[in-house]
Amino acid sequence: MKDMNKFGIGFWLGAGVYSSINIIMNLRQENQSHILNYNYIITGVAVFGVILNLILLKRAKK
Repeated sequence: MKDMNKFGIGFWLGAGVYSSINIIMNLRQENQSHILNYNYIITGVAVFGVILNLILLKRAKK
């Protein structure tokens, strides 16, 4: 269980940044297409991050 918490801070930092940028974009009343483009980009980055975390988790177990 200790290994799972080792890489958890990245998740919470990423979620905080994602939420903050979404809030700012909504407050500035950005065009919906800009918000959707941002969401697609951040989803791609998140998937890449999950893959990297899984690789690091496997290496940490060795």
